[in-house]
Formats: sequence, structure tokens, C-alpha cells
Amino acid sequence: MPLWELVPVDPSDPNWEASSYLGRVVVRALDEERARDEAEKAFGVKTRFKPGAGVTAPPWKRTALVKAEIIRDERYEEKGQTEVLFPPL
Repeated sequence: MPLWELVPVDPSDPNWEASSYLGRVVVRALDEERARDEAEKAFGVKTRFKPGAGVTAPPWKRTALVKAEIIRDERYEEKGQTEVLFPPL
């Protein structure tokens, strides 16, 4: 299964209030959408935004806020279930 590296593009964007983590993430997942879902599941948090005035989509799922690409890294096993491999949870 591919390894995905997700890297925040603009950590100063206020939408990052919806995440408990703002650094590089490595996820083992079949595709980019599942990698983003897994990161969101691991780091997504409720925000203080008023209903209707805040986040329209969680930051890990937004291509404008997170760059995603397939990587090769011998530190991480490619076999296994979909999961966040870095940072350790």
C-alpha cells in the first residue's frame, strides 16, 4: 500500500484551529482521499468557530492547505492497514 506524505502549506491559516497537529504526517493508505481522511480522523478537533462562520472542510482534506504526495521511506512498512505512521499516535 502506498505511503503518503501530507505537509501543511500554510499553518498560519485560521482553519488549522480544527487540527491538534500542524506538522508533516505520513499515512499508509490506498489513495490520497483515504490518507487525508485518516489524518483528519487522527488530528481533527472541534473549533471555536460560530456555526456557519467557520471551517467549510477540515484542513487535512483541503488541497489548498495540505500538499499530498506518495513517498518511499524505508523507515515505514508499506504492508498493513490504513494508518498514520508519523507522528506516532
